[in-house]
Amino acid sequence: MNLTFEPTSLNGSTQIATQFRQPDFTPGVIGRAWRSDGFSSSVSAPLTLDAHRGFTIETWIALESYPSDAEVPVNALKPASFLNQADGRRGFDLYVDMFGRWGFRLSTPDGNQRIIATLPFPLARWALVGVTFDPAAGLARLFLDGKPVGEMRTRAGKPFVPAPGDLHVGLSWQDAELGIFRVNGLNAAFDEVRVFDRALAPSEIEWDARAVIPPNAAASLAVPASRFATDLARPVFHAMPSANWTNEPHGFVRRGNEWHIFYQRTPNGPYKTEMHWGHMASKDLVNWTYLPDALWPTLQTDTFGFDMKGIWSGDVVIGSHGLAYAFYTSVNHSRDLFNPGISVALSADPDLRTWRKRGPIIDAKGLRDFRDPYVWEEGGEWRMIVGAAMPGGGGGLAYYRCANIDDLKCWKKQPRIAPFERMDIGSDIWEMPVFEPIGQNKYILVANPIGGSVSKYGDKATRAVYWIGRWDGSAFTPDQLAPKLLDLIPGHLSPTVARDRAGTLEAIGIVDERRSTRAQKAAGWAHVFSLPRAWRLLDDGMTLGQSPLPALAELRDPSRRLSGVLSELAGDSMIGDLGASSELIVNFEGDVGSHPYGIILATSREGEETTRLMYDPATRSITLDKRKSSISSDAEGPMLLSGSYDEAAFGKPRTFHVFIDHSVVDVFINDAAAFSFRIYPVRSDSTRLGVIGATAATVRYEGWAMRPSSFVSDVVLR
Repeated sequence: MNLTFEPTSLNGSTQIATQFRQPDFTPGVIGRAWRSDGFSSSVSAPLTLDAHRGFTIETWIALESYPSDAEVPVNALKPASFLNQADGRRGFDLYVDMFGRWGFRLSTPDGNQRIIATLPFPLARWALVGVTFDPAAGLARLFLDGKPVGEMRTRAGKPFVPAPGDLHVGLSWQDAELGIFRVNGLNAAFDEVRVFDRALAPSEIEWDARAVIPPNAAASLAVPASRFATDLARPVFHAMPSANWTNEPHGFVRRGNEWHIFYQRTPNGPYKTEMHWGHMASKDLVNWTYLPDALWPTLQTDTFGFDMKGIWSGDVVIGSHGLAYAFYTSVNHSRDLFNPGISVALSADPDLRTWRKRGPIIDAKGLRDFRDPYVWEEGGEWRMIVGAAMPGGGGGLAYYRCANIDDLKCWKKQPRIAPFERMDIGSDIWEMPVFEPIGQNKYILVANPIGGSVSKYGDKATRAVYWIGRWDGSAFTPDQLAPKLLDLIPGHLSPTVARDRAGTLEAIGIVDERRSTRAQKAAGWAHVFSLPRAWRLLDDGMTLGQSPLPALAELRDPSRRLSGVLSELAGDSMIGDLGASSELIVNFEGDVGSHPYGIILATSREGEETTRLMYDPATRSITLDKRKSSISSDAEGPMLLSGSYDEAAFGKPRTFHVFIDHSVVDVFINDAAAFSFRIYPVRSDSTRLGVIGATAATVRYEGWAMRPSSFVSDVVLR
């Protein structure tokens, strides 16, 4: 058998399963490779093995990431299969688990026997895997790149016990399930599966490996543009991973001339389990390079790893000697071994690609729970705050200090830095804290309270809140105990920050999905990052101002522009169509009157789909009306949202600066107030723009179609 993925060799006997419109193919080692998506795709082909003759199987594999699984202890894992023709008691299975442990299972009359490879399976490069079994000699061998990596003895003369059915590529014989998802698929590329009806000699296996010099795997592991080419919801100029699931960006740091952002990632499908730290880099915060995952769960023993259940959010800082430190939340399956814990990894790389884990440094002693460290240097020592569930109930922060960041034991817990019980809004725990100087000798403290009376779609919606106040090195005194809302309307949360060369705080958060899990599965991706926002303290000394990144103007398409002036508005006025990715600036000049006014977005030609954004001067409130945003039933959450607007701080709304990128919208008012949200129009013509108002004001508008950002895949380790 010689299974290749060339168009001329595929026939009706080879079945390629995928939920997408067509299978993914990328450059391979020999010719064209099949690119699995990690959760929905697999290949099957007929295969008959003689129980007595023996066999050899060879295939080229480029594995981007180890497979996922449900969050279960090691003995309950269900590994993924590179290749198998098996059930529980018959056949063979060439497998790999979520920790990179891999091997070969073979069924004989004496039961199942295994070869376990001595080293983890390599990531982000092409590898030639080979398996041989000689029943007469009772010997099975496992090879990697032509070299033996394990063998096992069976009783000589005992046959192989084949399993019925097809050979499967990228599909395990047993599913690990998480809700509606199969989570033990493979995120990989495969090229040329060859099966021989005899056991090749080791010299022949070595010759096969030497006969071909495999190419760089970057192009092979890049997600083909065809996968999402017809997806009307997928943004094109917002930062996001190339596929699958993401959540909070964090570890935002500038090193030299390059920005790095680390983020929560499940690389194998649009579901949440066993977090990795994804990694992207940019020189301008507009165009991005995908880099290899920075961190993922590992084991220190056969059954235990301090972060075996996930590499959750944290922070990256650069020490005075240039070494980078990644502080992250680690969880495992023990009762008390730093579960949860704050762990640290180090990188000496200029491009922060490779990291060495040092292990856990802080446990949650004295707290009900904690997560998401934020670290800074001050006064010659290091400080850390961690989002916490406080011992007396409610959310708050734990605070630690350390004189020597290289000393794992130096972090000492400090007294509370603020009256959290009076600042909390009824949550159970705070997440993703940020603490930075903001100007006028003041600091900003940002947190994301969750749980308790806070829920995603409740009256207290999950969102980022902040306080402005004074910091004396040991205590934070907020100007007011009640938090302010980072965004006027819920939809954006968990911002991470870093400073540009001028010292301006740049912030990027997550704009999470507001559609069903079923829709996320069908899309093959979930969540998107917000556009970068520049933060500053407004003149009142109490309010955060947020502006869009000026560099985004580079994406404007000057050939697709609209502009104009409207006077004496008496209602809705449509002004043009710039497509699904656009930027619009609308200025209301003069007397706006007392009636609501605003803008119309993502509107179809006949108005079946439309989104309306209005300001009401009488109530001083912003209203987002999504009741007709989509004719699909997949959208979730309230469709009519309202938020109060502080005219004293932000000024009367004059300038609406809006970025529309398919399903994500970022809004800036007067370059001061901001919010982001999701919409899911399904009509391809839902791209028209307009203005709302019954006002004598003069309305000037200008807009551009936006070109996609550049996203380059560089997943191969150097």
